[in-house]
Amino acid sequence: MKKTVIVSSPGKLIIGGEHAVVYGRRALVTSIGMRLYMQLTEEDKQDYESTKQLLNIVFHDTNKHYSINLLDSHDSYSLEIQAILYIYNHFKSFLSDKNQLNIQVRSEIPIGAGLGSSAAFSVCLVGCFYLLCYKKLNQEDINQLAYKVECLFHGTPSGIDNTISTYGQSLVYSRTLKKHLDFRLSNLAIIDTGIPKSTKRMVDLVRVFVENNQIEGEKILNDIEICVDTMIEHPEQINQLFQRNQQLLKCLGVSIPEIDSIIQTLAEKNISAQITGAGGGGCLIALTSSFTKDEILDLLKDHHIKSIQFVECGVEGLREEQTFVS
Repeated sequence: MKKTVIVSSPGKLIIGGEHAVVYGRRALVTSIGMRLYMQLTEEDKQDYESTKQLLNIVFHDTNKHYSINLLDSHDSYSLEIQAILYIYNHFKSFLSDKNQLNIQVRSEIPIGAGLGSSAAFSVCLVGCFYLLCYKKLNQEDINQLAYKVECLFHGTPSGIDNTISTYGQSLVYSRTLKKHLDFRLSNLAIIDTGIPKSTKRMVDLVRVFVENNQIEGEKILNDIEICVDTMIEHPEQINQLFQRNQQLLKCLGVSIPEIDSIIQTLAEKNISAQITGAGGGGCLIALTSSFTKDEILDLLKDHHIKSIQFVECGVEGLREEQTFVS
């Protein structure tokens, strides 16, 4: 007998509160309309596989295929495969060792861009096994287990990425606060600068700055939190707040001349833009008004932009799907 479940969950954007959230300040995070899709199938083994417990995995975006004997040792596998095996072991008492498991993954979320790709993978992975075993989705249970998967990828993450990917919408987040809200932005574009970034290097840089400039550092962190609160209370001021937030991030040292130049070029056309995520490269977000993708690419033709994508904010979180398009 063949059983198939399909789920998807969204990526995320940090709208405000970058770095300040590490120091206990509030951040504003939103889910975005770029999703990861996962299909899990449990089916009878083929005769020639009868002596093995097989797990077949296909990552369509990277064209990587794996066929794993679950009875073997798995220490040498990539983190993605280790995560799958971790969740399989969590649910294996519900699964028949007489059956074969097949997993397919397809994602619209760029890897390593600060857009929550690993969290969407973690949430979908748990969601698939949970749905197969329990015939339903329980967001609270799935979010807690997805956080443990995220720890395999990132050590001790904040939990913000898996939470927004599970529940969707937008979220005000700090160490002591998790508040969902209906916050949406129109004409929002993600600009992938193509500049390599290191989250760890940027986090360390901010830590050194704050330690060596305590009074100034605390003021900047507090001002970033004020920006976040004002974005929520007065969304009509969002353009000015993007500009102010970017100035504060530049004061922390996480902007670089190439990013400053891109933001200045956009500002000359009244397009407000700022860093999202750690900075030092990676992605910007911009409020594009009525400009089209091609018009923005033309504006930035001298900056060697990798890609631009318009995204919807505050979208649905983890959900069951009816079809999987590979």
